Amino acid sequence: MELYSTLSRTIEPLETLHPDRVYLFVCGPTVYDYSHLGHARTYVAFDVLTKYLRWTGKEVFYLQNITDVDDKIINRAAEEGISQPALARKFETEYFRDMLALGIDAVSYYARATTHIPEIIDQVGRLIARGVAYVTETGVYFNVDSFERNGELSGQDGTNRVSRVTDATKQNPLDFSLWKTGEYGEYTWDSPWGRGRPGWHIEDTAISEKYFGQQYDIHGGGLDLIFPHHEAEIAQMESLEGKHPMVRYWLHTGFLTVKGEKMSKSLGNFITIRDALKTWNKEVLRYFILLSHYRSPLQATDEGLANAAKGLGHIRAIAGKDKGPDEEGRKTFIDAMEADLNTPMALAAIQRLAANGDLGALKEYGAILGINFLQETSAPLSVLHEIREELRAKKQFEVADIIREKMVAAGITITDQPL
Repeated sequence: MELYSTLSRTIEPLETLHPDRVYLFVCGPTVYDYSHLGHARTYVAFDVLTKYLRWTGKEVFYLQNITDVDDKIINRAAEEGISQPALARKFETEYFRDMLALGIDAVSYYARATTHIPEIIDQVGRLIARGVAYVTETGVYFNVDSFERNGELSGQDGTNRVSRVTDATKQNPLDFSLWKTGEYGEYTWDSPWGRGRPGWHIEDTAISEKYFGQQYDIHGGGLDLIFPHHEAEIAQMESLEGKHPMVRYWLHTGFLTVKGEKMSKSLGNFITIRDALKTWNKEVLRYFILLSHYRSPLQATDEGLANAAKGLGHIRAIAGKDKGPDEEGRKTFIDAMEADLNTPMALAAIQRLAANGDLGALKEYGAILGINFLQETSAPLSVLHEIREELRAKKQFEVADIIREKMVAAGITITDQPL
């Protein structure tokens, strides 16, 4: 398999540190709100990558962190008048529910930041001992001038960098926080530098070092995490003992956009996964996401989702009687997946396999993509639609809604006209 690495800016053969074993770390959510389709885009991509690698016979340890201590969590918990742990557990549960609903189940282990505080404190202490971090009255900061490969991942030079944290005690405005001293409610811990809480970047390297060591194979996340988050991770980890590169392959998913703007909570233009699933079933959403290459931007529109539903329906409609293996079609699918996870080409191969009646491949490859290409309803669609329309006309909405839910679960898109 070949993968594009943001670090080298080239497509490279996948060569892992251990034969037939892959260590994959993907940045998980900050659990202060519901997840949106932008998150779905990233996590579907890495779910498919993991399932494909396992299908090829590789053992994949897919690790994902849960950021459950953060300014956003602290602030929202205060707004809602509940404890920080209660808020974090609420949205962590909602995140897991969304992932289950989307068929994202390839993660080997979810690691909470708050259950790795000893590892975080230990790593901060070692960075101080190395002379690359320093203590002030407001916390502990990483000295970016001590790391000569700054900007290697993003391609930025120092003049284009802006720190998220403004603090007069920092030696350099670009230095970033490792530990923030102060009282932060329930999420405050004792440390050698005073009570406080970890910075954002340090949790990822402390967690990945614990389970993978200081070097591993693949690190994934959204394009927006390259700077400052992923660059900070590299500086932290490689400064511990000088091991380079921290990660061989940096994989980043493109933005999911709405009307040309990146979907994000800060812009308020996001569509939650739970809301999207009220209209479109998980397989339509996965099909829609996989129609675009994971590195490309993806525009979220009702028209695009409707076309995805039609495309998936077409594959199911032409997948008739089993005619046995289509070896050329199977090779085309595998070649597409091997070529930097080219899912648009893989779906084109799926259409060929359906047209040629290779139902065995549709089932096998559908499991990799998380889509059932052979799903059928037990009654003609026209009859079900007619029954629902009659029930709705008679205002028997409860029964009509039950039929709707069953149809959506079966992969059928329902669009009701106003009565």
